[in-house]
Amino acid sequence: MIRRFLALAVLTALVACDNTEDVDELKSYVQTVHGFEDYNRQVEALITRFDDPTSAITDADITAARQKLDDYAAAVRAVPTPSENVLKHTHQLYVRTFGDARKLARDETGDTKRQAQSVAIGLRRLRTAIEDRVYPSLDVMLAREKLEGGEYELGWPED
Repeated sequence: MIRRFLALAVLTALVACDNTEDVDELKSYVQTVHGFEDYNRQVEALITRFDDPTSAITDADITAARQKLDDYAAAVRAVPTPSENVLKHTHQLYVRTFGDARKLARDETGDTKRQAQSVAIGLRRLRTAIEDRVYPSLDVMLAREKLEGGEYELGWPED
């Protein structure tokens, strides 16, 4: 009887220690994601500008927007892959969201107006993937650990 109790206590302690590391990793990852808020604000500003029919978009603007997308993708790829399984898959999803967006934004067919529309579509695709898939996945993990809201709240910036 004492052996069973001792074994249960040891198992509980191991699970608690393991969970603490996962929670710490989740907290750290969410703080890292908060570091990308400036990129998100810039992407939102680009979407607004490229969607405005009165805005005169030049080839330099298109090149700068594509470069911003590349810089953001590189920053996310530079984040070390988490070890916790669900968080690792969420990070991989975050990294993959840039593939589609970059492919759409890099469409160089047509004139400047057509390319500007392609860039806007790519940026909107990125916003949708992050806002509707990456952030909700992190929100679920935070809610499981009762860490939702406050300093851990994630959201796409409003224009």
